Amino acid sequence: MSRFGKSPAGKELRVRSVRGYFKRLDKPLFLLTAAAVIYGLIVLYSELSIQFITRRAFYVQLGAGVGGLFCMALMEQIDYHRLAAGWKIHLPVTLGLTLLTFTSLPVVYRPEGSDDSAWLRLGAFSVQPGELLKFSFILTFAWHLSKVQEDINRPREVLLLCLHGAVPCVLIFLQGDMGSALIFFFIFLTMMFVSGLSHRYILLGIGVCTAVAPGVWMLLPDYIQNRFLVLRDLDSAPLKEAYQQLMARRILGSGQTFGKGVFSDHFTYVYAIENDLVFAHIGQALGFAGCTAALLLLTAICGKILLNIRSSRDYLGSSIAAGVFAMIFFQSALNIGMVLGVLPVIGVTLPFFSQGGSSLAVSCLAVGLVLSVYAQSRRPQKR
Repeated sequence: MSRFGKSPAGKELRVRSVRGYFKRLDKPLFLLTAAAVIYGLIVLYSELSIQFITRRAFYVQLGAGVGGLFCMALMEQIDYHRLAAGWKIHLPVTLGLTLLTFTSLPVVYRPEGSDDSAWLRLGAFSVQPGELLKFSFILTFAWHLSKVQEDINRPREVLLLCLHGAVPCVLIFLQGDMGSALIFFFIFLTMMFVSGLSHRYILLGIGVCTAVAPGVWMLLPDYIQNRFLVLRDLDSAPLKEAYQQLMARRILGSGQTFGKGVFSDHFTYVYAIENDLVFAHIGQALGFAGCTAALLLLTAICGKILLNIRSSRDYLGSSIAAGVFAMIFFQSALNIGMVLGVLPVIGVTLPFFSQGGSSLAVSCLAVGLVLSVYAQSRRPQKR
């Protein structure tokens, strides 16, 4: 076997394998994602230089970025049908870790200033299981949709799909992480919308959401309600309630057109500027031009994923790509809306840019799913 591997035939086989890999690789999506990861690392390195983050936090982010890109490239080789069918393996792990955050075990971790205990400290690292659960939910819900494709508009199947979508939303909401709960909800809505669901169910869903909204509002803690209420007139709101967003807007605009420079000594700090409000730091470091570049990267990534939804070979692939699109698009929209002061601060990270190894790794893995969908659509169909 080893002699054959060194023979001309073996070398030709390896060359063909490499050529086949790059032929099937969605190069624009891969390069756009890599550019976003590198851009995000540069932004966080500028925060390291001014000691907004620790050196250890930056190295964790660097490791998550490099590892995420490697796994993303590797996932192009994995058939997404196997990943979806393997829900019995990855779902118990991600769901079990999420449920672990409801215990009083020593591994449960709440970062200073956080509103919820949504992290686990495993040795020297902290992990946010809710981020990992997003990956599993996209796969399992797409698998569920593909299994009931022909009966999608039967009341029983619609009810079961809604129960499937409600489990992670309610679980994460009870955990206290309202931002992530909203992302799960938007992923569920998007995947249901592209599944061929009848318009009457969509209208019924809008009516139900409208009816239960007051009840959900009453369940929100007072501090969350106040974050919504101050948006009516942010400039006139009590400083205690509006300080973080007022500062974020001021920091965002302080960079003007081209920013103060990545390694400036005149950056302004506000709590969570390294994750929830990282877009404000992009504004002060790189100005309007830097913010525009970040927005264009995220828009291009989302646009390319949308194209892959249309080019997917089957229903399962389209559903997976739709879920990944929803995750990245709505996270980006909510995060930037928080910084601009048009949406409340609810703890949503900016994909590829915010500090957080779990968020960055899962974002890369999610794009890896889309790469797998694209690669399978490029393979010759078996007869």
